[in-house]
Amino acid sequence: MSVNFQMLGIYKRCTAPPLSILVPLVFARSIQSSASQSLFLKNIFRRRTKYSLSPPVAPKALGGSEEKGRQSSWHGYDRIDEYAWMQDPKFSNELASYLRAEKEYAQRAMKGTQKLQQQLSKAMSKATEVDKVPPPVETKSGNFIYYVRQDDDGSMKYCRRHASAPGSSNENSVLRYEQILMDSGELAKNTGYYLRNLLVSDDHRFIGCLAVHHNNPNADTESNCLLIYSLSSDGKATHIETLDSVFNFVFGPNCVLFYTVLNDKLRAYKVLAHQIGKPKSNDLGIYTEINKECFVDITRTKDKQFHIINSSTLDSSELRIFASNYDFWESNCKSKEKSDLMAKPLHLVRPRQKGVEYFIDHHDGEFIILANSPLNDNTDEKLTDPLPFRLMRAPTAYSSSKYWTELLRVANDECIEDVEIFKDFIMISIKRKGCPAVLIYDKQKHSFSELPLPYSSGCAVLPESNPQFDTTTLRLCFSSPVHLDSVAEYNMRSLQQTRSWTSTPLNIDPNQYTVQRCNAQNGNTDVPVTLIFHKGAQKTKRMPTLLRVYGAYGVSLEPEFRLEDIPLLLRGWAIALAHVRGGGELGRDWYSKGKGKNKVNSIEDFLACARFLLDKGWSSSESLAIAGVSAGGLVVGAALNIAPEYFRAATLHVPFVDPLSAMLNPDLPLTNVETAEWGNPLASSLDYATIRKYAPYDNINHMASAKRLPSILVTAGGQDKRVSIWQPAKWVARLRESSLFHQNAVYKENDIQHFPKLLFYPRMSEGHFHVNNNPSGSTSNDNSGFISAHAFRNAFLIREVDMARD
Repeated sequence: MSVNFQMLGIYKRCTAPPLSILVPLVFARSIQSSASQSLFLKNIFRRRTKYSLSPPVAPKALGGSEEKGRQSSWHGYDRIDEYAWMQDPKFSNELASYLRAEKEYAQRAMKGTQKLQQQLSKAMSKATEVDKVPPPVETKSGNFIYYVRQDDDGSMKYCRRHASAPGSSNENSVLRYEQILMDSGELAKNTGYYLRNLLVSDDHRFIGCLAVHHNNPNADTESNCLLIYSLSSDGKATHIETLDSVFNFVFGPNCVLFYTVLNDKLRAYKVLAHQIGKPKSNDLGIYTEINKECFVDITRTKDKQFHIINSSTLDSSELRIFASNYDFWESNCKSKEKSDLMAKPLHLVRPRQKGVEYFIDHHDGEFIILANSPLNDNTDEKLTDPLPFRLMRAPTAYSSSKYWTELLRVANDECIEDVEIFKDFIMISIKRKGCPAVLIYDKQKHSFSELPLPYSSGCAVLPESNPQFDTTTLRLCFSSPVHLDSVAEYNMRSLQQTRSWTSTPLNIDPNQYTVQRCNAQNGNTDVPVTLIFHKGAQKTKRMPTLLRVYGAYGVSLEPEFRLEDIPLLLRGWAIALAHVRGGGELGRDWYSKGKGKNKVNSIEDFLACARFLLDKGWSSSESLAIAGVSAGGLVVGAALNIAPEYFRAATLHVPFVDPLSAMLNPDLPLTNVETAEWGNPLASSLDYATIRKYAPYDNINHMASAKRLPSILVTAGGQDKRVSIWQPAKWVARLRESSLFHQNAVYKENDIQHFPKLLFYPRMSEGHFHVNNNPSGSTSNDNSGFISAHAFRNAFLIREVDMARD
């Protein structure tokens, strides 16, 4: 069996994957005349002097356009975009100059908060210190036991020992017999590569490492290099070859591996087979997806009997399987036409149907399928409403959907989130009215049971590695707003918890805090709100409160540990999570009613949550702050346009605030992939009109004319390929020109200023996730960038809200 030490997530424009993913971007360069450059800089700095803190002002319509800006017409709608030049690569130098001016302005404005930022950084760093850490997950494969352990410097050591060696109960013996296969810190130090994923081949002869080099400015680092090592019996790894531009990979039998590659739009579209030690020119194309909306991945069933090619959109999937021992090269020698070969071994499980997604695994002579297909399995039926997921099974020889039989159908207020297969059991993770629950199916008894969970309903059940197939032990990871990720092991036969490791930050007592679920009303719709606050806090309109939102891609805003919230909780803030439509908290229907033509529901739900906090006395317009990241920034930006008077402050990180410009440009990365989420304004007048109605950049008139405005901090990454930095840059420029935000802004110690502020802080070396290109070549990826970014953001919120309350 191959050992997978880490897993990669599906790629979307606006999601927020782990901090370890690096996303550098190379801006196009252009040569501008000195006169044009001089005029541009004069416009930016026209109100700035040595003693002034006037905000920079971006010029309109560069490149000889009319002063009113670039005008276009779509489906009968006229659109004026005076800052469209920021999207044009030939003006990248001018954009870079404007961004530097904005960053300098923000730094000067926040200079008086440096001491506060240091205090906040210290509190976050302290919150990562815990009383105990769970032992590593161990996986037995052949004669070896594999595991990963982390050093104090943050580097990861990928290890194994012989199965006959003493076990994990004797730490000294483990270290004595331990073989260190790969050390991420040493790899970075010696080669400059940062490790993303590591697999060991079935025969224990090879290691595959997905990695990205820190010092390659021309690399498209949404893809990776695949470093292949031979592995000796004593655990020594020797590098033998490198494959460039690999997105994901899995091992096959013997010396074969399969991998996917990205196109220039960041879409994984092809699966190839590679023989280790042979030239890459010998690689065979196994599958190519021509549908521009589809993203291709390759995985393997847990019992290692089949490989799975998944071609998915945001609302559909189409799976093809082939036997893991299939020899493509031998068949290629026997086949006269290569094109005939490519389709021959692949078995289509179910043809694509818009609105239907399915996932499969295999064990003990049958496939287990998680799908939201129609009961009648009519693949030609046009679905008007999303269907709930069901758990089904099919014989190995008859995997097609017409042979599926139902194993589990959850209640109307439940939805299936995840499935894990074991030899004698199946684990099903569900949401019940938005709260987590875990079911165990006993294959021998043909019965379902429910596991007891910690932290009541105020927690999130997170994916945890359970690579061992033949076991009765299930390992689950739990997180709550006041607990770091904690681990519990259950005996699936007895349903009893056998071991647990609760990771509690040393600077916070979880017993002093309440996690409470409430409902806000948006018409006839109940919108869940999770509140986190100190038990000693009195519900008062003076309580500072931060309201968070995401609401896209069916991703749930979980009540989980957020390091950046700890300093606020310790200072008496309440944290509120708005579980708006567009997220996945209440299932596929909840998601469907907050995307595409229904996107405005996400925004209205968010405003309903804000009104709930104001009307019920949890906060006031002088104490309520809001925050959104990426697609959540779109919701925050739209809410500010509609009701800016509700809020005292807002922070938006890498906000998707100009969706029209993004979705009207098919040449941008991910635009084609994401039409299922946002619509296709190029082809549909209805989609254009819908996006035009809520897009933050196109609807600032109300905020511009409002008598009371909140202060706003926008942050972005110059290397971000998911949300291009020109989006927040254009939005900030238009806000500055059209509203009260043109005033000076500076924080001074013990100074109270009540005028609204607009700050834009671009971090040009960072991507979508607070991680930079790390040109210094340090040996490990730590959280320092994440902590400093959130210290800056929290300092802004605290100063703004404290000013209003004093």
